[in-house]
Amino acid sequence: MNHSSNAMCDTFDQFVELSTQIVNDKTVGDVPDNQSRQPTAPKISISTVTGKINQLRLSKSLIRQLIYKGEPYPVCPYQVYHTLLLKDIPIPESESMLKGLYFESKCIGSSAGGKRVDDLPRHKKTCAKLSDHERIDLAIERFFLVANAYGLIIDPKYTQIYRKRLWVDPKGTQQAPVYLEGTLDFMSPITTSRYSFDVATIDLKLTRDRQASEFFTNGHYHPTPWGAPQNMDFTEAMLYRVIFELPFVYLVFDYKKEEPGFKDIPIITDINHRDPAKATIAQERMNQLYKTLRWMSDTIFRWEHQHWQMEPNTLVCSRCLIPDCPKRIEKIEV
Repeated sequence: MNHSSNAMCDTFDQFVELSTQIVNDKTVGDVPDNQSRQPTAPKISISTVTGKINQLRLSKSLIRQLIYKGEPYPVCPYQVYHTLLLKDIPIPESESMLKGLYFESKCIGSSAGGKRVDDLPRHKKTCAKLSDHERIDLAIERFFLVANAYGLIIDPKYTQIYRKRLWVDPKGTQQAPVYLEGTLDFMSPITTSRYSFDVATIDLKLTRDRQASEFFTNGHYHPTPWGAPQNMDFTEAMLYRVIFELPFVYLVFDYKKEEPGFKDIPIITDINHRDPAKATIAQERMNQLYKTLRWMSDTIFRWEHQHWQMEPNTLVCSRCLIPDCPKRIEKIEV
């Protein structure tokens, strides 16, 4: 066996050893039941005795709908309670969400919670694939070429892995246990000409244009600027570093009409990195993550104390899924 073959075997053995520790780790608080793993599961548990929150679970999806790069979005606590926390009022899947679920399902076998999306809406008369569908299928083929070139391991044992960790704010007081939860797309060794990890959290992203960096925003949502990743919000990458304790890499595929492609984006997340400059960057990002988590926890418990007040405004009400809200602001023609 040659040296390169030996190196590949060593990397695979290290991956199996490290990933087995992640998959089998039972030391990070309680291990949730299958319901807790579902994207539609509530983010809070309510005491049957006091009627108050007795557990809060913070995830990347919850955080990104309430705060961006340290700046809170304008929201209505009453709406947040029902749609994002208690989840007794479901949020319909958007077209872009459905496309992302389809892409994940075809690339790694499933999306979070074991859900599969095996097709996309087709032409109503001919049942033919629409143009975006065809281009996404090409992105799926591109994924497998990249997987082969980068030495990725796509195995059901190492995909859609859920974990949650108890988080204790060193600078604050928490009214109930707060957990950080996440489901990684898959873990794998990855080797490129620029970096190599024995095992890393790989996060798949499908976007219309991987080079886009400037967007119009209505103040309630910010698309990720994949064309200028240095300007992105690093909450997701840092949160997953805390939960899974692995390096973090985005694999971003687009389906634009002209020159579609992909880009891999490793994120600096290791506060103990041997390069002092990278360790400093990671520490700054970790500090920002803790500020965000602290704001999330404090704000949600404050909203509960205030009995989930209705705070109407035109932007929030126009998107609200609670049509019978007595304080709903209706748009008026001008």
